[in-house]
Amino acid sequence: MSGAAELARWKKLRKKRGKWEPLWQELAEVMHPVRADITESKSEGQSRQDIIFDGTPMQARRSLSTTIGWLMRGKASDWFSGSPVDKALRDVDEVKKWYESVTDIMYSAIYERNARFVQRAGEVEDDLVTFGTGALFIGERADLGGLKFVSIHPKQIAIAENSDGVIDTLYYDFQLTARQAAQKFGEKNLPDHIDKALRDKSGADQMFTFVQCVRPRDEVEFGRMGNDNLPFASITVEDVSAKIVEETGFSEFPFAVPRWDTATGEVYGRSPGMVALPDAKTLQAMGKTLLIAGQKAVDPPLWLLDEAVIGVPRTFPGGITIIDSEAAKGVGQPFGSIQNNANMPLGLEMQNQTRQMVEAAFFRNVFSLPVGGPQMTATEVIQRKEEFIRQIGPIFGRLEVDYIGQIVERVFGILQRAGKFPPPPEELIGSEPKFEFRSPIEQARKQIESTSIAEAINSLAPIINFQPDVMDNFDGDAIIRSTPDGFGVPAKWLRNKDDVSGMRQARQQQAQAEQALAQADQAATIAGKVAE
Repeated sequence: MSGAAELARWKKLRKKRGKWEPLWQELAEVMHPVRADITESKSEGQSRQDIIFDGTPMQARRSLSTTIGWLMRGKASDWFSGSPVDKALRDVDEVKKWYESVTDIMYSAIYERNARFVQRAGEVEDDLVTFGTGALFIGERADLGGLKFVSIHPKQIAIAENSDGVIDTLYYDFQLTARQAAQKFGEKNLPDHIDKALRDKSGADQMFTFVQCVRPRDEVEFGRMGNDNLPFASITVEDVSAKIVEETGFSEFPFAVPRWDTATGEVYGRSPGMVALPDAKTLQAMGKTLLIAGQKAVDPPLWLLDEAVIGVPRTFPGGITIIDSEAAKGVGQPFGSIQNNANMPLGLEMQNQTRQMVEAAFFRNVFSLPVGGPQMTATEVIQRKEEFIRQIGPIFGRLEVDYIGQIVERVFGILQRAGKFPPPPEELIGSEPKFEFRSPIEQARKQIESTSIAEAINSLAPIINFQPDVMDNFDGDAIIRSTPDGFGVPAKWLRNKDDVSGMRQARQQQAQAEQALAQADQAATIAGKVAE
């Protein structure tokens, strides 16, 4: 496609995004003021919390985004692991060691300081719970020394889905000065008007708009190497001249675009913030009203006697209103306060109820794993965990595919092409890797399974006591090997099946030898007695 064609498609997709922008602006103003520059231009350093009278929506949004980050990619635990697609290879020692090594290398690269993964992913999760859509770029640093993560403001992206509903096209508009553009794309690739500004010292810092398009390449020539023949094309166009200033490509789609929830026919996501928006706006109005009422109660407006009222009544806190002396006869004092009879307790009660509704929209009462106290039975704990999974499970299913899954697969591809992994064993040559995610949701499911097995065995105790061989129906090894996953026990702590089998054989041989020795001693003792 030509530069003009790319810009035409960008403008068409941007027009669709424009329908969401007023709503995004409303959400940002009360929940995420840092992003409140979608339809209104804001200068650097300008205050963006002028209409905030209650911080509950911002706190609830932050609480949900940090919880999402902890549940999806908690640094304190291994949140993904690799394994071959062929299940028969998963117990091969060399295969397991290779995947453990690969997983460790990926973790090191993701959390390397200059990659900025934690900061950028946190920004994306803030956008996700506020606007319903986030965007994270996963790439390589310019020096090819490691990974680079970049969060992108939703107002800068325009996205499109393929026939399967997967986002495979993203247009990203950004600004650079003439000097920055020359550094990034090279002077010879710039259009004439930027080149002219670059040569004029006063115009070197002038800003220009560029649009990067990342989409599936129309045609890929089999066997030809080069960035311009990779599966995903990356074309950067200057906005005014429609000149292509850079054309390259990616082996995988380089963006993770998580969406909280989607409605039929809509490309952009819907968020918990949209559910909380009416109550959040009401909360700001209530906060302003109660603030004024409290000021009046502490510093009420006053009135003074005079021949007539001068000007309009001043009902703001500390305001003084002059009233007619004849009208004030019988008052018995030359001045007094104007009582507003505000019902502060009722207002505070209504405010607290609205706060609870905002917090409920952000899952404040749900996004914590149930913890059983001494007053709870095991059955009650299981029921609470099942309720937790029922409410949270579908959300994490979508995020694991579109967000965490995309990050892991992209990181694996980058590091593999960079030669960061050791050579794979022969069994894995030509096979595809598979990654599994270990979120607390999955751990809770496995805990429920483990607890259910224990309860089942307890309920069968009378039968087991009467007929012990019924336990042969249970595969104890399978139960033991699946139980640690539910409690966050690393897989590498478990011995492989061959080692366990060898230990059992050695133990059995030792028992047989001890038995034979005991029998020999017994025979010798008997023989000695017979000889006597």
